[in-house]
Amino acid sequence: MLDFYYNVRWEEDWELFKGTHIYSHPTKEKHAYHVLKFDFSAVSTMGDVNKNFSNYCNRKIDTFLDIYNIDIQIDIQNLPAHENLNIVFEQLEKRYKDIKVYIIIDEYDNFMNNILVNDKVLYQNMVASKEAIYKEFFKLLKALTNQNDSPLKRMFFTGVSPLALFDVTSGSNIGKNITNVPLFNTIVGVTKDEYKELVEYYNLDFDKEEQELVDKRYNNYIFSKNITQSIYNTDMVFYYVDSYLQINQPPNDLVDINVRSDYTKLRYLIEENNRLNGNFTVLKELFQTGYITTTKIHESFGAHEAIQSENFKSLLYYLGYITIDSFKFGELRLKIPNQTMRTIVAEFLQNSLKVTQMFKIDTEEFNLTLVRLAYQNKLDVFHYFAKSLDENSSIRDFIDGEQFIKGYLIALFSLSGVFVVGSEVELNKGYADITLTPSPNIPEKLPNYIIELKYLSKDEKIDKKLQEAKEQIEQYTKNKPDTKGIIVIFRNWKMEHCQFE
Repeated sequence: MLDFYYNVRWEEDWELFKGTHIYSHPTKEKHAYHVLKFDFSAVSTMGDVNKNFSNYCNRKIDTFLDIYNIDIQIDIQNLPAHENLNIVFEQLEKRYKDIKVYIIIDEYDNFMNNILVNDKVLYQNMVASKEAIYKEFFKLLKALTNQNDSPLKRMFFTGVSPLALFDVTSGSNIGKNITNVPLFNTIVGVTKDEYKELVEYYNLDFDKEEQELVDKRYNNYIFSKNITQSIYNTDMVFYYVDSYLQINQPPNDLVDINVRSDYTKLRYLIEENNRLNGNFTVLKELFQTGYITTTKIHESFGAHEAIQSENFKSLLYYLGYITIDSFKFGELRLKIPNQTMRTIVAEFLQNSLKVTQMFKIDTEEFNLTLVRLAYQNKLDVFHYFAKSLDENSSIRDFIDGEQFIKGYLIALFSLSGVFVVGSEVELNKGYADITLTPSPNIPEKLPNYIIELKYLSKDEKIDKKLQEAKEQIEQYTKNKPDTKGIIVIFRNWKMEHCQFE
């Protein structure tokens, strides 16, 4: 969009903006720039990464000169990208004084994040050594912004984390991070009004129940503490609507493969010497309570600082794992925005436990037992979970009562596509521990489940807890004939009671 608006090449295509506010209110900068575009996700991390980066950038620079018929000679065979770029700007300043350049870099941190995960020494060399071409490239861009008569007038970068940019630009002090600016809260998402317009345009007949499930799956992103209007994830909404246009029903897998994460990108932050560190506790708390807190979202920090708990929370936020829930008493409350991201975080959590051999559970078998709950009203899933806890002694140090059991059950339930999972859902003036609502892509009429989970101390009698759970289930299921209650009671890692109520 920025390219079509600012690029002198696309002036004849101005009608593409017809019907928008900017079309009837153009700025003086419209079609005023020669745009040099890069997409660093195209840089290979195999082999000589410095050479790969330089070769890619050189090709884009050469293409830029060719597109605009600019008669400047560069040596893409022998010179690194930053030196060729410097030649271009020196010549533009001398011979083409009327040319203004706009540099757009998409995925600026993509290949660097991949390097960070797989080779920390190489990453450090790429951002710190004197021969690091990646660093020299950004160093040149920074230097060009210090010249009043420089042809480089604007730059716009996109990426998912501040790590690489911070490490190569002394804290990225040449630009402004607009991620958390209220004005731009909706810039990369779909508002409720826009979503409604989309649905109406395609004549999609979504009933109230299905709309609520779409909200639970794809909505609730907020990128500023001063904003209350949430937005949908654009990719997820289009993925869902496209399925209806193709087959007139929800997709079989409600989680688009394009939003699934490469868990190795984060795993190094929660593991040390193949053991889980304090950042894993942050994830555990997220599932146990449904949220985590921080005093601020940090806008800039380097890779070596990302392992610090507060920076780790900020990184989870930038990656979309969590979003702003509320701001009270000087603290930001951050939550998992929707069921799709809960599934992705659950996969990450389970993957980490499996890789470190902290807790091994056959998720396929667990899902089969969950299917039996949905279709046959069998409670095998809780017995299988309890059996797995009993067999994995290494996880017992992490069992700190009801919150752990609840959090990990929610994580495992979230891995299945059968149910939309809720935690502490308000029902009839109370809060249910766990709710299971059939996913919208399930054709059969399945029951809803409310799970009341209790945890006994060493010598505590079960009768009082059981009666308390029965009363809560009765309260939550009142006037809900299609909802079934389940009471589950644990003592330490042993399940002592499990039945329908």
